[in-house]
Amino acid sequence: MPDDSVLREGGLPPSSGELPRPDADPDGRRVSRLAAYGVIVRDGRILLCHISPGSIGAGLWMLPGGGLDFGEPPEAAAVREVEEETGLVAEITGPGAIRSDSGIWEQPSGDVRYHQLRFVYPMRVTGGAERVEVDGSTDVFEWVPLEAVRDRPLGDLVDRVLEGLEPSSGGGGS
Repeated sequence: MPDDSVLREGGLPPSSGELPRPDADPDGRRVSRLAAYGVIVRDGRILLCHISPGSIGAGLWMLPGGGLDFGEPPEAAAVREVEEETGLVAEITGPGAIRSDSGIWEQPSGDVRYHQLRFVYPMRVTGGAERVEVDGSTDVFEWVPLEAVRDRPLGDLVDRVLEGLEPSSGGGGS
């Protein structure tokens, strides 16, 4: 698995020259996914969303975000996803980071191999009204004190983001 810092530094990971074909897995057990997320910290609290039952990662707390629509720029997806999941309008406040991960999602119907590229942007709230997403992949969101975040079951992306945040830094803005 390539280290995501290679992508951030503008280089390409070493390759055998062979790329997986989308049709290489006849039973459909491979998924490639592009997603964008917002990191929003306000008054020492980070905005997290709870993944709803029936969704991959159910029960975990995650950054607001999700999959890109076909042809959608990652920056636009991050802004859209924050609004869809929380009702809040946000803007990007700095350069994003790219996370490249692969692994296995364990599902009742059988394991699914995945490769995902996740674009993560620092953001701040500029408007909107808080509301919970209806019939989506999240069922609630909260502003969680940074010192209490690790008391919850977290998605791996939250762990990575927390490593870069200092409790006094203010993170992604207000």
